[in-house]
Amino acid sequence: MTSPFPRRAALRGVALATLGAAVAAGCTTQASGTGGPTGSGTPTSAPPTPPEPSAPARHELVVHPDGRVGVLDPDTEPTVAAGRALLERCTAVVVTSPAGADVATGLRVATALGLPLLLDGPDLAQELRRLGARTTVRVDRTTLGTPDVPGLPPLPPETPARLVLAPGAVVPRVLAPMLAATGARTVRLGSTDPRVRPADIAALRDAPVATVLGLGALGPHFAQRVRTARTAATLPGGGLLPLTGRRMVALYGHPSTPALGLLGEQGPAAAVTRAQATARAYARLSDVPVVPAFELIATVASGSAGGDHLYSRRTAVSVLAPWVAAARASGVYVVLDLQPGRADFLSQARVYESLLREPHVGLALDPEWRLGPHEQPLEQIGHVGVAEVNAVGRWLAALVRRHDLPPKVLTLHQFRASMVRDREDLDTGLDEIQWLVHADGQGSQPAKRATYAAVRRGLPPGVRLGWKNFVDEDSPMLTPAQTLAQVRPAPSFVSYQ
Repeated sequence: MTSPFPRRAALRGVALATLGAAVAAGCTTQASGTGGPTGSGTPTSAPPTPPEPSAPARHELVVHPDGRVGVLDPDTEPTVAAGRALLERCTAVVVTSPAGADVATGLRVATALGLPLLLDGPDLAQELRRLGARTTVRVDRTTLGTPDVPGLPPLPPETPARLVLAPGAVVPRVLAPMLAATGARTVRLGSTDPRVRPADIAALRDAPVATVLGLGALGPHFAQRVRTARTAATLPGGGLLPLTGRRMVALYGHPSTPALGLLGEQGPAAAVTRAQATARAYARLSDVPVVPAFELIATVASGSAGGDHLYSRRTAVSVLAPWVAAARASGVYVVLDLQPGRADFLSQARVYESLLREPHVGLALDPEWRLGPHEQPLEQIGHVGVAEVNAVGRWLAALVRRHDLPPKVLTLHQFRASMVRDREDLDTGLDEIQWLVHADGQGSQPAKRATYAAVRRGLPPGVRLGWKNFVDEDSPMLTPAQTLAQVRPAPSFVSYQ
């Protein structure tokens, strides 16, 4: 019989290269007998028994099973791009031209059949091959009704996908059938960074292995940010970004001696209590949450060369580990401080990799104690080139990615412009690093504020500022209220030494 839909074709088992060669949907053929009539009207033999019709193969729709993350490129045809991001296999699809009236028909048919809609174009044939499509339903504006495609509806996906929308993003209407077919659930972000808001993090953690399609201005780091939001441990105070929307208040020092700061005046447990009390004094005044912290000296500049002639003493990991553990158990962030002498910062940072793999442990570089090959401590103020600093940043960023950690604080101590050479070239594009420049000036408050202003001058975008209160050297030391009121802009990190 003749199909009532002459412009529509359901191609079954046809090579994809012959997409345009229509095989009419619903056509059947009538089997005829092998014998002819006799004069008596009695057949000379019985007609053959027709074979039992086999059930049509069930169509499949398989969403990528590995939790991959894609972003819809606004410059590409959206249906094919979304299909690549969401679908591993789809044996039946609806195809139409991108003309407006045809799209409307395609949307109606695809929605009725529960199939993805693909728009015709130069990438269509390749995409159909990739999907393993054995049935395509071609429609245009003259199509009447909805075809009966054997084997539909396709098997539903085991794990529905997630459509993640940037603020203000609009979903192209041609994607509606594909999103419905994949069971995609929409997550509209409150920020372009899915690591920022607890609600966005929770929505992504609700489906840790679902395939994600991002839509809108989500930036080049979207895939890694989704991975972090799904898998990284939360930080002290909650969340995943250590300095975004919060302030840290830290005690500085070394475990072995009070001569190097406040931390050495007591053991780990008592230091936790002291740090928490100091942070609470700021929390009552702060416009953002306050997190207690330790700034723990890991390598100490030394007046003696030592066996390695580097003028820097390394603290054993076993000495620092109880402090890191006590901090973790009590919601205290930790920054490991390096005073490298003649060593380079990266070689010293590597020594403490096991501690830096902890989610709540960041790093601080103190260029005051970074010496040249013939220099000694206390004879001059040290300095470091930005290339060495960036090398540490890249190494630390790779560590974060490799172990699915939240981003880390990476601090530069500075009270003179010469201490960090070419600071304007700081690699602020490392999405796993939150840079902080910590103004270390001591003395009178006018002098300290002048140092703070000088350190701030020319600061690369996105780099935060820290302030240090010296208990014995400042005249006078600011109270928490004075620190937040007089230091402008208000610091993201305040430490006590």
